[in-house]
Amino acid sequence: MHTAETPPPTVSSHAAEAAPARVSLWRYLVPNLLTGLSMVCAVLAIQATLRGEFVTACWWVLYSTLTDKLDGMVARLLKASSALGVQLDSLADLLNYGFVPAAITYGFFQKHHDSLGWKGEWAMTWIGIICGLYAIAAAFRLARFNISKGNNDFFFGIPTTFAGGIVASALVCLVKYGAAAWQPAQETFPGWRLLGSYDATGWGYYFPFLLIFCAYMMVSTWRIPKAGKLKHRALNIYCTTSMIFGWVIGIPRLLPEFMPLGALQYFLIAFYAHFYLTPKEKPEPIF
Repeated sequence: MHTAETPPPTVSSHAAEAAPARVSLWRYLVPNLLTGLSMVCAVLAIQATLRGEFVTACWWVLYSTLTDKLDGMVARLLKASSALGVQLDSLADLLNYGFVPAAITYGFFQKHHDSLGWKGEWAMTWIGIICGLYAIAAAFRLARFNISKGNNDFFFGIPTTFAGGIVASALVCLVKYGAAAWQPAQETFPGWRLLGSYDATGWGYYFPFLLIFCAYMMVSTWRIPKAGKLKHRALNIYCTTSMIFGWVIGIPRLLPEFMPLGALQYFLIAFYAHFYLTPKEKPEPIF
């Protein structure tokens, strides 16, 4: 029985309580839906790989770098960061930038290993080992990041997003400027050819070593500055502008050769920052 001091709840009071709950639900749902789109990109990339459309698969990886950036931005904008969102984001990153680049590389070499210079019965075994090591390095990188206290200004090791983007964009460029046999009829390259008639076929042999390098950089203790966190304003503006330009030309699949070039420039800036712009810190012990 309700007393005068504790009147029974009215319909309007129930509605008032439910409204904030609905608002809160949508606030958290939006960034998680963007993370879900990243996972869909991974599925589409694997489907394209199974069809032998390796360039299309790489573009899906590159598209996911945009949704990966947006989900974090939206979560901060809506103040909707959550432990669940962090774990979903890590799973999406492991798929898109760990497993998928490894699968695309293995599929591409499985189909073209002779023309790529990887001949003999052990060739594909070594490719499989390299791809496996790359995927493990990505998983280690994400696990270390999740349990680390972190730093607001830099990462330890390159992010998986960066590593996967490098591998995917480099393979697109290799196919674009490589042997004609690597370019199926359904794959097209709109826009200019910045390198003209340059033949990159000979570089195909060394492509797996790019995965080894990226795997090392992901698990390394190199201090890699976060976007916009460099102590030089001009460098921050340059890196941010390059990143935005990369997405602008990437969405219509134009000038993929700009992306590895931009990555190389960022590596040089990151190495400079490691030695001269960041405190001499190391990550806390894992075990």
